[in-house]
Amino acid sequence: MDAPSGLPGGPGTGSEQSLSLQAARNNILAKLPSSELAALLEQSTRIECNLREVMVPNGAKINHVYFPLTGMISLVTELKDGTFLESMTVGCEGFSGLPVFHGVDTSRTMAMCQIEGTFLRLPAESFAALLKKAPQLALVLHRYAQYAHDVVAQSAACNSMHLIEQRCARWLLVSSDAVGTLDFGLTHEFLSQMLAVRRPGVTVAIGELERRKLVAHRYGRITIIDKKGMEKAACECYRTVKDRERELLA
Repeated sequence: MDAPSGLPGGPGTGSEQSLSLQAARNNILAKLPSSELAALLEQSTRIECNLREVMVPNGAKINHVYFPLTGMISLVTELKDGTFLESMTVGCEGFSGLPVFHGVDTSRTMAMCQIEGTFLRLPAESFAALLKKAPQLALVLHRYAQYAHDVVAQSAACNSMHLIEQRCARWLLVSSDAVGTLDFGLTHEFLSQMLAVRRPGVTVAIGELERRKLVAHRYGRITIIDKKGMEKAACECYRTVKDRERELLA
């Protein structure tokens, strides 16, 4: 559902200042000079997305790019038998729309809202035009593109080598970091799809994390109680990716 658009009322209004403050929640937007940020916000719409809402269908033309503020996007590969496998998540550290940044207007991954919240939505054509006159944005996105490549490569190794409980702990930590809160919406069914494992396996993994008093779970929500303990329970991939994020995006 659309919220009030980009810069209603012109420069210097309270609405503009409010949206600028909200945009600072996104790591990419927070790095932009005021002139580039203002130009981007002028073309943007603040929207609310619900769980499992499809933002970019698999194989479709990309009409918009998205900068998460409080929500999280899952980039999902869909196989012919209907199986879904998550390639990477996109939270406040990044954006969804790398193909457009690279001059491609379609994507072979589906962008789906994984944790409901607020996003800035920008028409793909406006975004492509903005890149030509926003050098800092282009520079930050080049670094983000390398980060995304490294995340996908690490995830491929993780899915092949690590135990469900380790991957589950890693995924919960990544999701928590992406939305900036220890409590967020999540169902076992959705998590099992993202990890490409059977739902009973996820139920056992969450149960073990609960038994160790690392998380609390009630239907549709997860709360991380002991983040340090969760980092120990997660596989090495969580720290590897966090270190790479710090190196490229901090």
